[in-house]
Amino acid sequence: MGFTLQEVISFDEFPAVIDAQREAFKTPFNAMDTMYTPQGLDPTATRHAIIKNQWDQHMKNPGGYWIKVVDSETGKVAGGALWHIYETDPFAGPEVHRVDASWWPQGDQRKLINLLFEQFLVPRETIMRRPCLLLEICFVRPGYRRRGVGNILVEWGVKKADEMHVEAFVEATDDGKPLYARHGFHYMKPIVLDAKKADESSEEWKALAKELRLPMVVHSMWRPVGGKFIDGETVVPWNT
Repeated sequence: MGFTLQEVISFDEFPAVIDAQREAFKTPFNAMDTMYTPQGLDPTATRHAIIKNQWDQHMKNPGGYWIKVVDSETGKVAGGALWHIYETDPFAGPEVHRVDASWWPQGDQRKLINLLFEQFLVPRETIMRRPCLLLEICFVRPGYRRRGVGNILVEWGVKKADEMHVEAFVEATDDGKPLYARHGFHYMKPIVLDAKKADESSEEWKALAKELRLPMVVHSMWRPVGGKFIDGETVVPWNT
């Protein structure tokens, strides 16, 4: 069985990619799937809304590249990734980069989701202050794991970074951390997503925090230019 790597060009290709992503994020559980899921809709409408929302976000970012690995025999999407290529400092402008989870109804649950997105995204504003690549999303369907699919997805961006002579970043799960380390990414620090003042919050807030299995820890990782770190010479992003 072989695999082919393809860039996602059209919206017609996108539903199969997002279906694979949602399957991957359920095993093991990934809170991001719940955080991005619109509320109050039936399953069919929910699926359509997720696909549309993610495609609309993709269309707003000219430096974003969705790629997929396809099973050459069945045509099934085995895995996918969203890479962002930033040719300049992505946070050089005056605008504030924040997410408003408008797909959640007004109330404490939306406030919690917005808090978690802020905890997740704000660290980027400190370390990603030079031209770089960011691996925003990377997943492999459960039935295709440990067969090289993740390597193919990561290698695409690593090659681009090396061609541009720039750094790369990723926020890794526990399962993904060893994969990225094999491709030259170095662990920087944990990012903790937590409900914080849960004891003072509503039952609605507490119920969602429990559903999301908070606190959740992801690992901020950085790949120096060329994947080479020289102690005392390589300029690390947390000192810029």
